[in-house]
Amino acid sequence: MTTPRMTLQTQAVLAVLLERESWGFDLSRESGLPAGTIYPILRRLTSVGWVTSRWEQAEAAQEDGRPPRRYYSLTTEGRARATNALAEAAKDRGRLTGLLAPQPGQEHA
Repeated sequence: MTTPRMTLQTQAVLAVLLERESWGFDLSRESGLPAGTIYPILRRLTSVGWVTSRWEQAEAAQEDGRPPRRYYSLTTEGRARATNALAEAAKDRGRLTGLLAPQPGQEHA
């Protein structure tokens, strides 16, 4: 299974999907990303087998007076890979933060 680029945007989408199944607008709201960013990420994650999708039952949507939603969720393997990828990204951020932190005795400019 291929690993997608782990951009901050991809990490934000994965973090939401690790919590629950979600649809596009909800993913956008929860991640803080625009739809134009969300959907290409979902396509990439789907193409590598990390994400699957399903359409909501039309009756449920009709009762709410709206079109059916397309729900996205992590596959079993996608969940495991996303958990590992986010943990690794967090470690990388920690290392970078350590490199950028002022060393003892250094003055700030």
